[in-house]
Amino acid sequence: MYIISWLQDNYGWTISLVIQGFIAYHVFFLSQRLSNRERLKHKDAIKNKADELLSEIRRKKLNSEVYLVNINRYFKDYPSNEKRRFEGYSHIKAEIKTTRFDGIEFFAEMPREVYRKSDGSLSFKGSKKEHVFNAFPVGVVPYEWIEHVDTAGDEYAYVPLFYCHFKGRTHWKFWKRLLFFGYPYKQMLYYRLSDVYNERNDPMEMKYAYINEPITKS
Repeated sequence: MYIISWLQDNYGWTISLVIQGFIAYHVFFLSQRLSNRERLKHKDAIKNKADELLSEIRRKKLNSEVYLVNINRYFKDYPSNEKRRFEGYSHIKAEIKTTRFDGIEFFAEMPREVYRKSDGSLSFKGSKKEHVFNAFPVGVVPYEWIEHVDTAGDEYAYVPLFYCHFKGRTHWKFWKRLLFFGYPYKQMLYYRLSDVYNERNDPMEMKYAYINEPITKS
């Protein structure tokens, strides 16, 4: 009875509070829809640029090398590339591999030898007789981490430039990884050359097969 009485005495204030809550909820919901729409629009723009570049590389058999440029350092000291503890390098070299639903894949490092241990597991260390294949380290840069793509490049590198946020953890020693973010890759994947790839009939994406087994470092 007390609650009913209180609502009757504060009817106008209660209605006002309900209306304000209703408006606030719908404003938030609308802002989320607009945000998602802008994110998808940005993704489409970056993906289309990258797909056009990949098409030209394959059609003309061009070099796939690109520069991933640290947007936080570009206007400060690019092309100087001295490592900074809290920002990483101003740019790093990579080779563009393909686009995917959540970002762009780049060959990030030289291939690494992989060995099959006696217990069946894969490792980056082993004997010559245990070697099974080479793994290609591939980094994924999310579309939202890429601000702009310049396929023409500049007078410094003459290769396409991907202006990125270097928000990924480095792949250096453990104690250094605790200090700062300084890499454009959100995650690292490993691929190997496909055993069934046919250069004449298959698309380039089928040249490499994803390694879905874990690979230990020891």
